[in-house]
Amino acid sequence: MPKKKYYYHSYHHNSSYKKRRAKKIKIIIGGIFILLLFAGVIYFKILPLFSAKQSSDTLPVSEEILESVVAEVAEEEEKGLDMLAHEISPMVNIAEEEEEKEEVITIDGSLQAGDTLYESLIKEGISAAEILNLQEKVKSVVDFNYLPVGSEYSLKYNPEGKVTEFIYKPNPIDIYCIDIPSSDSEDLKVTKEEICTEVVRFEGEIEYSLYESMIECADSPQLALQLAEIFAWQIDFLTECREGDTFNILVEKQYRGDFYRWGKVLAAEYEGELLSKHTAILFKDPSGHIDYYDEKGKSLRKAFLRAPLHYKYISSYFSKNRLHPILRIWRPHLAIDYAAPTGTPVSTIGDGTVIYAGWENGYGNYIKIRHPNNYVTGYGHLSGFAKGLKNGQKVKQGEIIGYVGATGLATGPHLDFSISKNGEKVDFLKLKLPAASSVDPRYIAQFNEVKNKLLDNLKNSGELDLNIGLNNQQSGNLEGEQEQSGK
Repeated sequence: MPKKKYYYHSYHHNSSYKKRRAKKIKIIIGGIFILLLFAGVIYFKILPLFSAKQSSDTLPVSEEILESVVAEVAEEEEKGLDMLAHEISPMVNIAEEEEEKEEVITIDGSLQAGDTLYESLIKEGISAAEILNLQEKVKSVVDFNYLPVGSEYSLKYNPEGKVTEFIYKPNPIDIYCIDIPSSDSEDLKVTKEEICTEVVRFEGEIEYSLYESMIECADSPQLALQLAEIFAWQIDFLTECREGDTFNILVEKQYRGDFYRWGKVLAAEYEGELLSKHTAILFKDPSGHIDYYDEKGKSLRKAFLRAPLHYKYISSYFSKNRLHPILRIWRPHLAIDYAAPTGTPVSTIGDGTVIYAGWENGYGNYIKIRHPNNYVTGYGHLSGFAKGLKNGQKVKQGEIIGYVGATGLATGPHLDFSISKNGEKVDFLKLKLPAASSVDPRYIAQFNEVKNKLLDNLKNSGELDLNIGLNNQQSGNLEGEQEQSGK
């Protein structure tokens, strides 16, 4: 059966409900009374301040109150304006400074092979008249006609196109800052950033590789590369280094304010169980020739580079009988073809004299260089020659003489390189490379003096001599050196 629901009626319940209802009514009446009270205050106290229809008794009081309020508002507004002006002023100054900075335009660049500063600045939008004017003004410091390849420059000019500053960097060391006056009557202001040099000593031991050991003792991968280049013909540092090998070096440390770069390695020793002992002495003879020699005065480098360029691969080897790719006939190919992109720099493999630079039938643009001991090298199919190259010119090993191309009879860009000994073409890849020249006998006494000083400083753990820098081998004047030892 469904459950019954029971309902109860209580008198007590009706009585409490009436009490709550009366209480709510009192609260509502109280709220209305308070609202009326506030309305009255607003009407009688505040409204008269803004009402034009005020009685004569209340008018003076209202004016005083209004004037007080207006004065306070004005004072606050004045303070606010002052604070705003104070905050805006620096912003205005910054904006003016930025505007002034924007008025000066800066151009940075460097000269590549075949470039001229005139053409480079014309491309940047500088007028020819302004460039010629600049050239005339700075000719006592910089000759625009003879700027070396790789020279860097920075030029500043105003919106009118007038040059105001010219910074010239002909090499990694020298920097000339030239302020250009607006008037021809004013003198140029030229400043040159000075490089300070000291000589330091490092010694280390091979644990895993020369690179890691040099990082540990000198924090310099550059020195590892320098040492590897110095002993490149004696040591293969990739395969012949062994744990426990030791090295000792004297090197120039250069500063431009703070540390700038490492200079020349003046002397070095490398000794290993498998490699015996190798010594390098940097010597600059009175004629200006600089090279690394062993203790007997023999050059550490070979007379020729291993290759005249950085190439991709050898596309054709030296051969007595080869099918010509264009003529389709069998004939000798007494040269090496190095495949490389057009424009790749080509260097002379050794010191010598240019005996021909011009067009040579199937070889296209062609260069021939005579070297000591009856060697002659040839460089064919070039896209162009180095600027200023001419017959009779002396060139140094590694100097850029031209650029890879495909002129003449060529199927693609490559260098046709040949070498002759006593007038007969020989296979360069099988040639036993001759050693470079030893110290000139006229300067052997100076060499021995420099060698003894460098080796004494290299082996001595005491203070360094004050006369062992490269630029002071003859003058005996070195500004400052200090000793620094690594592991």
